[in-house]
Amino acid sequence: MPCQKCIDNPAYHSFVEFGGLAGAKLFYTAPAKTEDFNEDGTKLKNISTHVSEIGEPWIWVVDCGNMEMKHYTEISFNIGVLNLLSSDPNLKAVWVIRPNIWIRTTISILQTISSSEVLRDIIFYEPGLPMYISLKAAGLKSKSLQWLLSQ
Repeated sequence: MPCQKCIDNPAYHSFVEFGGLAGAKLFYTAPAKTEDFNEDGTKLKNISTHVSEIGEPWIWVVDCGNMEMKHYTEISFNIGVLNLLSSDPNLKAVWVIRPNIWIRTTISILQTISSSEVLRDIIFYEPGLPMYISLKAAGLKSKSLQWLLSQ
């Protein structure tokens, strides 16, 4: 069951299952599409609710396209997400599509202060044709690939 915010509005956290790959579920999140801008701990709690309910292997696809300043989060929130993901044995990888300088910098900072395996499992996919080719090579099936590229 999703968090209460997503029960009321399914797009609230932009956390959508859209397919599978090699026995892992694929979940999509786009910070530019979320409606949750709370940095008071409730946002992290709600994300934790989503993640804890997966209960099987999964890959998190984070779409950084169209992000604006209002979508950027504080480092404390990012550390909270890192700690959450680090404690999830079912997370197989994090794919960052359409990365921007802010997300690359944030991940670089986290890599210097943490030895979490999650940070080694991040794969960046550049926009356009390179992303299509790389995702296809990663084994993403046509239906999931088309859905992802349409976002």
